[in-house]
Amino acid sequence: MPNLVAYLALIIWPFVAIRLYKRLSPVEATFWTIFGGFLLLPVKTDFDFPFIPPLNKSSIPVIMALIGCVFIKRIKIRLIPKNGPERWLIIVLLITPLITVVNNQEPINFVRGLTLHDAISAVISQYLGLLAFIIGIQLVKKYEDQLLLFKLLVIAALFYSIPILYEVRFSPQLHTNVYGFFPHNFVQQMREGGFRPVVFLGHGLIVALFIAIALGASSILMKAKNKIRGIPPLAVTVYLFLLLLLCKSLGAFLIGVVIMVAILWMPIYAVNRTSLVLIAIVILYPFLSIYDLFPHQQLVQLATDYDTQRGDSLAFRFRHEGWLLDHARQKLLFGWGGWGRNRLDHAVTDGYWIIKLGQYGLFGFISLFGLLVLGVWKAIKSSKLVRNKRSQQMIVYHALIISVILVDQIPNASLNAWAMFLAGGLLGRANSILAENKIRQ
Repeated sequence: MPNLVAYLALIIWPFVAIRLYKRLSPVEATFWTIFGGFLLLPVKTDFDFPFIPPLNKSSIPVIMALIGCVFIKRIKIRLIPKNGPERWLIIVLLITPLITVVNNQEPINFVRGLTLHDAISAVISQYLGLLAFIIGIQLVKKYEDQLLLFKLLVIAALFYSIPILYEVRFSPQLHTNVYGFFPHNFVQQMREGGFRPVVFLGHGLIVALFIAIALGASSILMKAKNKIRGIPPLAVTVYLFLLLLLCKSLGAFLIGVVIMVAILWMPIYAVNRTSLVLIAIVILYPFLSIYDLFPHQQLVQLATDYDTQRGDSLAFRFRHEGWLLDHARQKLLFGWGGWGRNRLDHAVTDGYWIIKLGQYGLFGFISLFGLLVLGVWKAIKSSKLVRNKRSQQMIVYHALIISVILVDQIPNASLNAWAMFLAGGLLGRANSILAENKIRQ
């Protein structure tokens, strides 16, 4: 159970955010408000007021980011983009829960039917989940903004490496020591005779993904020959690579290696094609799974050949995913809604895609993932219009990172506010390039 410190941390964070916006540039302040909340605030701790979603480490930082941008920095932030496909995808995302509630008024498995209160709460929750993305679209416009984002990401990872290394050595205990409880199953954090670090993120897999993305960011800086606070980018990249190894997550390690290799050694056109393949997998995966066309068994066998335990773990995920998919197919268009109606008592819900498909159906899945894929698509399109090589590389590598984050949503649920901010920043930069090209023409 959370202690007093956990609730105090949530209360104090808005004041920290205000201080950040008074001292830093809009991009820097927004980055540290969102990323700082993600890295430092407690999990499974919230203030649950009537009629609104719980206020926690996911919602409080993005709300404060909006307040900071609008009222302290005096930046005009449109609550919904003015034009473009992203506007309509966001509108669909906000309308879908209303239809879902109308279609789920009957009780199921001892869970009551959904009501108008649930509809209002679900729409607000959907919007809060998008808010970091919407802010990112409107803040990140220039090459310098993207460069700053990745520098800050690497700096955050370097600072966070201290508690990570502590937990690698002494076991994941910081969340318990500071906030009074352990946020997950401790046994799942034991790997290869040691421990996965958890720190304040809830699970070792989330820590590993964060470091993998930071490794990609340091590779970008290495390619651009940019030092990080005077430290050579090669040294930082090697350090983060070793840190990722210590996180003991095969999936995140492969993600980090793929990003690093692509950035450092692949030509631009090949990186673009890789990103296109990855986003195609993400969008098509539910349909391939529904029609049993995805090579689940082959992947399990491949993982088993590498390590029996890994193969068993992957088979477990696919088996439970199949049960949840069968359940989701009963309300395929608009889903089952909240309150756990999308879940099954005997199935473990891991992948973010199956969570969203189960909650809000194909409309919810396609509008959310379509919104994120749109940023990658526009980035690839806009990269062909950029003449400056470094600027072109930056947007192409940024698109690759978002593509890889999206692929991780198939086995895991790791799409947090920081990833949405990065994804929104990609779309914002791509829109800026496309708009400049129209003006020139």
